[in-house]
Amino acid sequence: MWFYGLTDRSWACVMFRDGRAEATVWQSGPRRLWDEVSAALDWWRAAGEPGYERFGLTVTADEQRAWLDHPKNTWSL
Repeated sequence: MWFYGLTDRSWACVMFRDGRAEATVWQSGPRRLWDEVSAALDWWRAAGEPGYERFGLTVTADEQRAWLDHPKNTWSL
């Protein structure tokens, strides 16, 4: 699996293998993309693994904000 930063030169490559719990990860650039993915997965699990229908996105000229269940429950993207 590959991840690329759209605004910088960050990237991550993750190699999963059938039957193995661990994966091999390579990443480089100013952002640690796989670390961000891993943190997001941990957050999602801690939040009770909410389904996509509970998420929303508010976009203005100044920012983008994702939210869970209600626009007041946001975090910056």
